[in-house]
Amino acid sequence: MKTRNIIGFAIAALAGSFQLAPAQQPGAVKLTAVVQAPGQKLGTVELVGADGDNYQYKQKGTDTILAQPVAACKVFYIMTPADLASALTDYRSNELADARKGLAACRTKYVAFGNLPGNPATTAALAELNCAVRQMDWGALDALTGTFPGATKLTSADKLRYQAAKVMAGVKDDAASLATLKTEVEDLIKSKAKAMDTETYAWLRYALGRVYASKVPAAELQGEITPEHRADASKAVDNFCQCVVGVHGNIWPMQEDALIRSLHILAAMPGVPQHVAKAGKVLSSKAWSDLPADYRDAVAMAHLMKNVYDMGGKDPLIDKLAESFYNTAKDRAASADEGQAEEKPAEEQPAEAAK
Repeated sequence: MKTRNIIGFAIAALAGSFQLAPAQQPGAVKLTAVVQAPGQKLGTVELVGADGDNYQYKQKGTDTILAQPVAACKVFYIMTPADLASALTDYRSNELADARKGLAACRTKYVAFGNLPGNPATTAALAELNCAVRQMDWGALDALTGTFPGATKLTSADKLRYQAAKVMAGVKDDAASLATLKTEVEDLIKSKAKAMDTETYAWLRYALGRVYASKVPAAELQGEITPEHRADASKAVDNFCQCVVGVHGNIWPMQEDALIRSLHILAAMPGVPQHVAKAGKVLSSKAWSDLPADYRDAVAMAHLMKNVYDMGGKDPLIDKLAESFYNTAKDRAASADEGQAEEKPAEEQPAEAAK
């Protein structure tokens, strides 16, 4: 076995597939990779760094550091280190604050491997970007995208997510920033939407929702939206809802924010505030169907937020409107009983009650 390894090593050397690399620094970070290099069997190697497109590894049984091009390997897979696995578990469990701490540490710790495919520094950086956007930490995005390991080696989908994250850094409350953001987002959607994953697309829809919502004066959102601003308000709700649909019902802080903003916009639509003020009473089917469509949409959204997304208590308007939802078995039964009582002649009702 030892002889075959030496022969494989010699063949690779003659083929020019590896070269001696600078000596490993004491205490340097190491990783394990599953590799099948030219002239060698599938096995594991101890990675110590990267040099351009070459991976640097320690020759087994020696302190010699060798460098080999990744492109020459039939198999090259970096095994996930324990600290990254732990951070990704927090990330997938929606423990975003804890995840960001662990991911940031991994992004820095493994940065020497940042040019290698599937390296933990880039994996951590991508997940960290996702956390920041989900938490709406727009201020962090410039720094995260500015020092991104492996940015030039990303897959097509990850490049789009990286690009979208850079655009999302422009989500601010001032009108000038949002006007610039609108152009950038619409250009990205127009040119790249078909190639995006759904979460990246959801980010951009949230950004457009903020753009259109900013066109509605704050005083109108707190009172009643005028017909002049109704179109922009409707576009804001449409984009916010596309943001929620795009993540398949996962409700992170950004999606919660999109739903709450949508609810307040619908509740302020022309002709709706007067009905919001009287919300809570169980209505007959006719009374429900006669209500403005925007009000019914607001009630249905509040019901969804409270009973499906468990957002009760997140905003007073959710709890106020959710109780007015008509399309439940209880409400249908109540309105049916109400309708039957209205149809009975007055003289028959006491006899019915006596049974």
